[in-house]
Amino acid sequence: MRLITTSESAATTKRGLDYLILTLLASGLAEIARRRHTSDRATGSRRHVPYRPLPLPDAWREASARLWWHYHEAGKVPPADDFELLELCRTAFDKWDAPLELSPVDRQSSLLDGDEMTDLATEAARAGTRDPGARFAEEQAYDALVTTAELNGTSEEDIQRNYVRLRRCLIEHPVVTDNEVRKLMKVFPASATQAQPVVLQLIDSAYERHVTGGAPVTIRICGDCGNLVSYSSDRCGTPGCVGQPYADTLRPLDAYYVQNRGVRKYIHDAGRLDVRLHDSLQRDLLDEPVLLELWPGRDTLDLLVSFLDPDNPDPAHPVEVWGADGKDHAAPGLLGARFTWNSRIPCDRKFLVLPEHRLDQPNYLVDLVTTLEGRVPDVRVMGEKDFAKRVVRHWREIRSR
Repeated sequence: MRLITTSESAATTKRGLDYLILTLLASGLAEIARRRHTSDRATGSRRHVPYRPLPLPDAWREASARLWWHYHEAGKVPPADDFELLELCRTAFDKWDAPLELSPVDRQSSLLDGDEMTDLATEAARAGTRDPGARFAEEQAYDALVTTAELNGTSEEDIQRNYVRLRRCLIEHPVVTDNEVRKLMKVFPASATQAQPVVLQLIDSAYERHVTGGAPVTIRICGDCGNLVSYSSDRCGTPGCVGQPYADTLRPLDAYYVQNRGVRKYIHDAGRLDVRLHDSLQRDLLDEPVLLELWPGRDTLDLLVSFLDPDNPDPAHPVEVWGADGKDHAAPGLLGARFTWNSRIPCDRKFLVLPEHRLDQPNYLVDLVTTLEGRVPDVRVMGEKDFAKRVVRHWREIRSR
Protein backbone atom coordinates (compact mmCIF):
# COMPACT_ATOMS: atom_id res chain seq x y z
CA MET A 1 0.00 0.00 0.00
CA ARG A 2 1.41 3.41 -0.97
CA LEU A 3 1.56 5.94 1.88
CA ILE A 4 0.20 9.42 1.22
CA THR A 5 2.78 12.10 2.03
CA THR A 6 2.09 15.29 3.95
CA SER A 7 2.54 17.37 0.79
CA GLU A 8 0.07 15.13 -1.12
CA SER A 9 -2.45 15.42 1.71
CA ALA A 10 -2.13 19.22 1.70
CA ALA A 11 -2.56 19.31 -2.09
CA THR A 12 -5.70 17.15 -1.81
CA THR A 13 -7.12 19.49 0.85
CA LYS A 14 -6.30 22.55 -1.30
CA ARG A 15 -8.02 21.01 -4.31
CA GLY A 16 -11.10 20.25 -2.21
CA LEU A 17 -11.29 23.88 -1.07
CA ASP A 18 -10.89 25.13 -4.64
CA TYR A 19 -13.69 22.83 -5.83
CA LEU A 20 -15.79 24.35 -3.05
CA ILE A 21 -15.18 27.81 -4.57
CA LEU A 22 -16.18 26.45 -7.99
CA THR A 23 -19.36 24.92 -6.52
CA LEU A 24 -20.31 28.11 -4.68
CA LEU A 25 -19.78 30.23 -7.80
CA ALA A 26 -21.91 27.85 -9.88
CA SER A 27 -24.65 27.76 -7.23
CA GLY A 28 -24.68 31.55 -7.16
CA LEU A 29 -24.95 31.72 -10.95
CA ALA A 30 -27.81 29.22 -10.91
CA GLU A 31 -29.70 31.28 -8.32
CA ILE A 32 -29.09 34.50 -10.29
CA ALA A 33 -30.43 32.79 -13.42
CA ARG A 34 -33.48 31.54 -11.52
CA ARG A 35 -34.24 35.02 -10.18
CA ARG A 36 -33.85 36.50 -13.65
CA HIS A 37 -36.20 33.87 -15.12
CA THR A 38 -38.77 34.49 -12.35
CA SER A 39 -38.58 38.24 -12.92
CA ASP A 40 -39.03 37.83 -16.67
CA ARG A 41 -42.09 35.61 -16.19
CA ALA A 42 -43.61 38.07 -13.72
CA THR A 43 -43.16 41.05 -16.04
CA GLY A 44 -43.84 39.18 -19.27
CA SER A 45 -40.53 40.44 -20.63
CA ARG A 46 -38.90 38.64 -23.54
CA ARG A 47 -35.96 40.98 -23.94
CA HIS A 48 -32.48 40.10 -22.78
CA VAL A 49 -31.99 41.08 -19.15
CA PRO A 50 -28.38 41.43 -17.94
CA TYR A 51 -27.17 40.03 -14.65
CA ARG A 52 -27.93 42.42 -11.83
CA PRO A 53 -25.24 43.22 -9.24
CA LEU A 54 -27.72 43.21 -6.35
CA PRO A 55 -29.23 41.42 -4.52
CA LEU A 56 -26.68 38.61 -4.75
CA PRO A 57 -27.16 35.03 -3.49
CA ASP A 58 -25.35 33.95 -0.32
CA ALA A 59 -23.41 31.29 -2.28
CA TRP A 60 -22.07 33.98 -4.62
CA ARG A 61 -21.02 36.22 -1.72
CA GLU A 62 -19.22 33.37 0.05
CA ALA A 63 -17.47 32.36 -3.18
CA SER A 64 -16.36 35.97 -3.72
CA ALA A 65 -14.90 36.14 -0.20
CA ARG A 66 -13.07 32.82 -0.55
CA LEU A 67 -11.77 33.82 -3.98
CA TRP A 68 -10.43 37.10 -2.56
CA TRP A 69 -8.29 35.15 -0.09
CA HIS A 70 -7.28 32.71 -2.84
CA TYR A 71 -5.93 35.60 -4.94
CA HIS A 72 -4.38 37.34 -1.91
CA GLU A 73 -2.44 34.21 -0.88
CA ALA A 74 -1.19 33.83 -4.47
CA GLY A 75 0.01 37.45 -4.49
CA LYS A 76 -2.43 38.40 -7.27
CA VAL A 77 -5.02 41.14 -7.60
CA PRO A 78 -8.56 39.73 -7.08
CA PRO A 79 -11.59 40.77 -9.18
CA ALA A 80 -12.49 44.36 -8.28
CA ASP A 81 -16.26 43.82 -8.17
CA ASP A 82 -19.05 41.41 -9.11
CA PHE A 83 -18.98 42.51 -12.74
CA GLU A 84 -15.33 41.52 -13.04
CA LEU A 85 -16.09 38.23 -11.27
CA LEU A 86 -18.85 37.52 -13.78
CA GLU A 87 -16.41 38.15 -16.62
CA LEU A 88 -13.95 35.81 -14.91
CA CYS A 89 -16.66 33.12 -14.94
CA ARG A 90 -16.65 33.36 -18.74
CA THR A 91 -12.91 32.58 -18.79
CA ALA A 92 -11.35 29.11 -18.60
CA PHE A 93 -9.87 28.46 -15.15
CA ASP A 94 -6.35 27.93 -16.50
CA LYS A 95 -6.43 31.55 -17.82
CA TRP A 96 -7.13 33.07 -14.40
CA ASP A 97 -4.31 35.06 -12.78
CA ALA A 98 -4.61 32.70 -9.80
CA PRO A 99 -6.08 29.45 -11.25
CA LEU A 100 -8.02 27.15 -8.95
CA GLU A 101 -6.39 23.80 -8.18
CA LEU A 102 -8.66 21.62 -10.35
CA SER A 103 -8.09 18.56 -12.49
CA PRO A 104 -6.38 19.26 -15.87
CA VAL A 105 -9.63 18.67 -17.80
CA ASP A 106 -11.71 20.88 -15.51
CA ARG A 107 -9.12 23.69 -15.67
CA GLN A 108 -9.83 24.05 -19.39
CA SER A 109 -13.52 24.78 -18.71
CA SER A 110 -15.35 27.92 -17.68
CA LEU A 111 -18.59 28.47 -15.74
CA LEU A 112 -20.33 30.63 -18.34
CA ASP A 113 -20.55 30.47 -22.11
CA GLY A 114 -21.86 33.94 -22.82
CA ASP A 115 -24.79 34.17 -20.39
CA GLU A 116 -25.50 30.41 -20.38
CA MET A 117 -24.14 28.10 -17.71
CA THR A 118 -21.76 25.42 -19.01
CA ASP A 119 -22.21 21.71 -18.28
CA LEU A 120 -19.53 21.94 -15.60
CA ALA A 121 -21.35 24.84 -13.94
CA THR A 122 -24.69 23.02 -14.06
CA GLU A 123 -23.18 19.91 -12.47
CA ALA A 124 -21.37 21.97 -9.84
CA ALA A 125 -24.57 23.85 -8.94
CA ARG A 126 -26.42 20.57 -8.56
CA ALA A 127 -23.65 19.15 -6.37
CA GLY A 128 -23.68 22.28 -4.22
CA THR A 129 -26.66 24.14 -2.90
CA ARG A 130 -28.69 23.11 -5.94
CA ASP A 131 -29.61 23.97 -9.48
CA PRO A 132 -32.82 25.86 -8.71
CA GLY A 133 -35.76 24.87 -10.84
CA ALA A 134 -34.19 21.85 -12.51
CA ARG A 135 -33.30 20.14 -9.23
CA PHE A 136 -36.72 20.97 -7.79
CA ALA A 137 -38.45 19.48 -10.84
CA GLU A 138 -36.34 16.33 -10.57
CA GLU A 139 -37.16 15.92 -6.87
CA GLN A 140 -40.87 16.47 -7.45
CA ALA A 141 -40.91 13.86 -10.22
CA TYR A 142 -38.89 11.38 -8.16
CA ASP A 143 -41.28 11.71 -5.19
CA ALA A 144 -44.27 11.16 -7.49
CA LEU A 145 -42.53 8.17 -9.09
CA VAL A 146 -41.94 6.49 -5.71
CA THR A 147 -45.48 7.26 -4.53
CA THR A 148 -46.99 5.79 -7.71
CA ALA A 149 -44.86 2.66 -7.39
CA GLU A 150 -45.81 2.17 -3.74
CA LEU A 151 -49.55 2.76 -4.08
CA ASN A 152 -49.78 0.33 -7.00
CA GLY A 153 -47.84 -2.49 -5.28
CA THR A 154 -48.79 -5.00 -2.60
CA SER A 155 -45.29 -6.28 -1.86
CA GLU A 156 -41.72 -4.99 -1.91
CA GLU A 157 -41.15 -6.94 -5.15
CA ASP A 158 -44.23 -5.29 -6.74
CA ILE A 159 -43.07 -1.84 -5.68
CA GLN A 160 -39.57 -2.36 -7.05
CA ARG A 161 -40.99 -3.68 -10.35
CA ASN A 162 -43.28 -0.65 -10.59
CA TYR A 163 -40.39 1.68 -9.81
CA VAL A 164 -38.24 0.22 -12.60
CA ARG A 165 -41.09 0.30 -15.11
CA LEU A 166 -41.99 3.91 -14.34
CA ARG A 167 -38.39 5.09 -14.36
CA ARG A 168 -37.77 3.35 -17.68
CA CYS A 169 -40.90 5.04 -19.00
CA LEU A 170 -39.37 8.46 -18.23
CA ILE A 171 -36.09 7.45 -19.89
CA GLU A 172 -37.69 5.94 -22.99
CA HIS A 173 -40.42 8.55 -23.50
CA PRO A 174 -39.27 12.18 -23.26
CA VAL A 175 -42.37 13.08 -25.31
CA VAL A 176 -45.78 11.43 -24.79
CA THR A 177 -49.35 12.04 -25.95
CA ASP A 178 -52.49 12.04 -23.83
CA ASN A 179 -53.37 8.69 -25.44
CA GLU A 180 -50.24 7.16 -23.90
CA VAL A 181 -50.98 8.83 -20.57
CA ARG A 182 -54.42 7.18 -20.52
CA LYS A 183 -52.81 3.78 -21.09
CA LEU A 184 -50.43 4.44 -18.21
CA MET A 185 -53.40 5.29 -15.96
CA LYS A 186 -54.88 1.85 -16.67
CA VAL A 187 -51.62 0.12 -15.72
CA PHE A 188 -51.21 2.22 -12.54
CA PRO A 189 -54.79 3.02 -11.43
CA ALA A 190 -54.25 3.59 -7.69
CA SER A 191 -54.98 6.99 -6.18
CA ALA A 192 -54.04 8.52 -2.84
CA THR A 193 -57.63 9.74 -2.37
CA GLN A 194 -60.78 9.25 -4.41
CA ALA A 195 -59.41 11.64 -7.03
CA GLN A 196 -57.50 10.79 -10.22
CA PRO A 197 -54.75 8.15 -10.29
CA VAL A 198 -51.55 9.31 -8.59
CA VAL A 199 -49.60 8.53 -11.77
CA LEU A 200 -51.00 11.81 -13.11
CA GLN A 201 -48.95 13.60 -10.46
CA LEU A 202 -45.87 12.01 -12.02
CA ILE A 203 -46.91 13.22 -15.47
CA ASP A 204 -47.64 16.74 -14.18
CA SER A 205 -44.32 17.00 -12.34
CA ALA A 206 -42.19 15.47 -15.12
CA TYR A 207 -43.74 16.99 -18.26
CA GLU A 208 -45.00 20.27 -19.64
CA ARG A 209 -48.44 20.02 -21.25
CA HIS A 210 -49.08 21.41 -24.75
CA VAL A 211 -52.72 21.67 -25.86
CA THR A 212 -53.44 20.91 -29.52
CA GLY A 213 -57.23 21.06 -29.61
CA GLY A 214 -57.34 17.63 -31.22
CA ALA A 215 -55.35 18.61 -34.30
CA PRO A 216 -52.24 16.60 -35.36
CA VAL A 217 -48.96 18.29 -34.51
CA THR A 218 -45.53 17.82 -36.08
CA ILE A 219 -42.51 18.02 -33.82
CA ARG A 220 -38.80 17.51 -34.38
CA ILE A 221 -37.18 14.85 -32.23
CA CYS A 222 -33.86 13.03 -32.01
CA GLY A 223 -33.82 9.58 -33.60
CA ASP A 224 -31.59 8.21 -30.82
CA CYS A 225 -32.46 9.69 -27.42
CA GLY A 226 -35.96 10.93 -28.36
CA ASN A 227 -35.46 14.44 -26.97
CA LEU A 228 -37.24 17.35 -28.61
CA VAL A 229 -34.90 19.24 -30.98
CA SER A 230 -35.26 22.86 -31.97
CA TYR A 231 -35.93 23.60 -35.65
CA SER A 232 -32.97 25.99 -35.51
CA SER A 233 -30.58 23.15 -34.62
CA ASP A 234 -29.17 20.54 -36.99
CA ARG A 235 -28.21 18.09 -34.24
CA CYS A 236 -29.23 16.83 -30.83
CA GLY A 237 -27.47 18.55 -27.95
CA THR A 238 -27.74 15.65 -25.49
CA PRO A 239 -24.21 14.67 -24.28
CA GLY A 240 -22.93 11.62 -26.16
CA CYS A 241 -25.94 11.41 -28.46
CA VAL A 242 -25.25 11.01 -32.18
CA GLY A 243 -28.86 10.72 -33.32
CA GLN A 244 -30.20 12.77 -36.23
CA PRO A 245 -33.32 14.95 -35.80
CA TYR A 246 -36.41 14.01 -37.79
CA ALA A 247 -40.00 15.24 -38.04
CA ASP A 248 -42.64 13.18 -36.27
CA THR A 249 -46.39 13.75 -36.41
CA LEU A 250 -48.32 13.21 -33.17
CA ARG A 251 -52.07 12.61 -33.11
CA PRO A 252 -53.17 13.28 -29.53
CA LEU A 253 -56.76 13.60 -28.44
CA ASP A 254 -56.18 17.05 -27.01
CA ALA A 255 -52.57 17.46 -25.78
CA TYR A 256 -49.04 16.12 -25.75
CA TYR A 257 -46.38 16.32 -23.04
CA VAL A 258 -42.67 17.24 -23.21
CA GLN A 259 -40.30 16.53 -20.33
CA ASN A 260 -39.21 19.56 -18.34
CA ARG A 261 -35.54 20.49 -18.16
CA GLY A 262 -34.83 18.96 -14.76
CA VAL A 263 -36.33 15.54 -15.53
CA ARG A 264 -34.82 15.47 -19.02
CA LYS A 265 -31.32 16.23 -17.76
CA TYR A 266 -31.18 14.34 -14.48
CA ILE A 267 -33.49 11.36 -15.07
CA HIS A 268 -33.83 10.85 -18.83
CA ASP A 269 -30.35 11.80 -20.08
CA ALA A 270 -28.51 10.36 -17.06
CA GLY A 271 -30.55 7.14 -17.09
CA ARG A 272 -29.82 6.21 -20.70
CA LEU A 273 -26.46 4.75 -19.63
CA ASP A 274 -28.14 2.54 -17.00
CA VAL A 275 -30.67 1.18 -19.49
CA ARG A 276 -27.99 0.55 -22.13
CA LEU A 277 -25.88 -1.41 -19.65
CA HIS A 278 -28.81 -3.54 -18.53
CA ASP A 279 -30.20 -4.22 -21.99
CA SER A 280 -26.86 -5.04 -23.61
CA LEU A 281 -26.01 -7.52 -20.85
CA GLN A 282 -29.48 -9.01 -21.06
CA ARG A 283 -28.92 -9.71 -24.76
CA ASP A 284 -25.42 -11.12 -24.18
CA LEU A 285 -26.54 -13.34 -21.29
CA LEU A 286 -29.86 -14.48 -22.71
CA ASP A 287 -31.23 -17.47 -20.73
CA GLU A 288 -28.08 -17.62 -18.57
CA PRO A 289 -28.53 -17.72 -14.75
CA VAL A 290 -27.21 -14.20 -14.20
CA LEU A 291 -29.66 -11.88 -12.45
CA LEU A 292 -29.65 -8.26 -13.65
CA GLU A 293 -31.43 -5.68 -11.49
CA LEU A 294 -31.88 -2.05 -12.52
CA TRP A 295 -31.87 0.51 -9.67
CA PRO A 296 -32.08 -2.07 -6.85
CA GLY A 297 -33.46 -0.82 -3.56
CA ARG A 298 -35.12 2.00 -5.49
CA ASP A 299 -31.86 3.46 -6.80
CA THR A 300 -29.31 2.41 -4.19
CA LEU A 301 -27.16 1.46 -7.20
CA ASP A 302 -27.76 1.69 -10.93
CA LEU A 303 -27.21 -1.98 -11.74
CA LEU A 304 -26.74 -5.12 -9.64
CA VAL A 305 -25.31 -8.23 -11.33
CA SER A 306 -25.79 -11.50 -9.42
CA PHE A 307 -23.93 -14.53 -10.79
CA LEU A 308 -25.92 -17.61 -9.81
CA ASP A 309 -24.69 -21.15 -9.33
CA PRO A 310 -25.04 -22.94 -12.72
CA ASP A 311 -26.02 -26.17 -10.91
CA ASN A 312 -28.33 -24.50 -8.39
CA PRO A 313 -29.45 -21.07 -9.67
CA ASP A 314 -31.00 -19.83 -6.44
CA PRO A 315 -31.28 -16.00 -6.46
CA ALA A 316 -31.08 -16.03 -2.65
CA HIS A 317 -27.59 -17.58 -2.77
CA PRO A 318 -25.58 -16.07 -5.65
CA VAL A 319 -21.99 -17.13 -6.27
CA GLU A 320 -20.90 -13.51 -6.58
CA VAL A 321 -22.49 -10.04 -6.74
CA TRP A 322 -21.21 -7.02 -8.65
CA GLY A 323 -22.52 -3.48 -8.28
CA ALA A 324 -22.31 -0.75 -10.91
CA ASP A 325 -22.93 2.97 -10.57
CA GLY A 326 -23.15 4.72 -13.95
CA LYS A 327 -22.10 8.38 -14.19
CA ASP A 328 -22.17 10.75 -17.16
CA HIS A 329 -20.54 13.99 -15.99
CA ALA A 330 -18.77 16.67 -17.99
CA ALA A 331 -16.22 17.41 -15.24
CA PRO A 332 -14.07 14.44 -14.11
CA GLY A 333 -12.46 16.30 -11.23
CA LEU A 334 -15.81 17.42 -9.88
CA LEU A 335 -17.22 13.90 -10.24
CA GLY A 336 -14.22 12.42 -8.43
CA ALA A 337 -14.42 14.98 -5.62
CA ARG A 338 -18.14 14.32 -5.04
CA PHE A 339 -18.46 10.59 -5.75
CA THR A 340 -19.49 8.27 -2.92
CA TRP A 341 -20.50 4.61 -2.89
CA ASN A 342 -23.77 3.56 -1.25
CA SER A 343 -22.92 0.38 0.69
CA ARG A 344 -26.50 -0.49 1.66
CA ILE A 345 -26.41 -3.43 -0.78
CA PRO A 346 -23.34 -5.67 -0.23
CA CYS A 347 -21.24 -6.23 -3.38
CA ASP A 348 -18.19 -8.40 -3.98
CA ARG A 349 -16.95 -5.96 -6.60
CA LYS A 350 -17.78 -2.30 -7.17
CA PHE A 351 -17.61 -0.42 -10.47
CA LEU A 352 -17.97 3.20 -11.50
CA VAL A 353 -19.07 2.93 -15.14
CA LEU A 354 -18.67 5.72 -17.69
CA PRO A 355 -20.30 6.19 -21.11
CA GLU A 356 -17.94 5.77 -24.05
CA HIS A 357 -18.12 9.41 -25.11
CA ARG A 358 -16.51 10.47 -21.82
CA LEU A 359 -13.60 8.08 -22.41
CA ASP A 360 -13.07 9.82 -25.76
CA GLN A 361 -12.26 13.07 -23.92
CA PRO A 362 -8.45 13.43 -23.55
CA ASN A 363 -7.26 12.74 -19.97
CA TYR A 364 -10.82 12.32 -18.64
CA LEU A 365 -10.21 8.85 -17.18
CA VAL A 366 -6.79 9.81 -15.75
CA ASP A 367 -8.23 12.90 -14.04
CA LEU A 368 -11.12 10.95 -12.56
CA VAL A 369 -9.00 8.08 -11.22
CA THR A 370 -6.45 10.52 -9.78
CA THR A 371 -9.15 12.49 -7.96
CA LEU A 372 -10.79 9.31 -6.63
CA GLU A 373 -7.53 7.84 -5.31
CA GLY A 374 -7.66 7.41 -1.55
CA ARG A 375 -11.25 8.70 -1.33
CA VAL A 376 -13.40 5.75 -2.43
CA PRO A 377 -11.55 2.44 -1.94
CA ASP A 378 -12.16 -0.74 -3.96
CA VAL A 379 -14.11 0.96 -6.76
CA ARG A 380 -12.87 0.26 -10.29
CA VAL A 381 -13.49 2.81 -13.05
CA MET A 382 -14.16 1.69 -16.63
CA GLY A 383 -16.24 2.34 -19.72
CA GLU A 384 -19.57 0.70 -20.38
CA LYS A 385 -18.26 -1.59 -23.13
CA ASP A 386 -15.37 -2.87 -21.00
CA PHE A 387 -17.72 -3.44 -18.08
CA ALA A 388 -20.14 -5.49 -20.22
CA LYS A 389 -17.27 -7.59 -21.59
CA ARG A 390 -15.91 -8.17 -18.10
CA VAL A 391 -19.30 -9.38 -16.83
CA VAL A 392 -19.72 -11.85 -19.71
CA ARG A 393 -16.14 -13.10 -19.37
CA HIS A 394 -16.52 -13.59 -15.62
CA TRP A 395 -19.73 -15.57 -16.08
CA ARG A 396 -18.00 -17.88 -18.53
CA GLU A 397 -15.25 -18.45 -15.98
CA ILE A 398 -17.81 -19.34 -13.32
CA ARG A 399 -19.65 -21.69 -15.68
CA SER A 400 -16.45 -23.52 -16.66
CA ARG A 401 -15.34 -24.24 -13.08
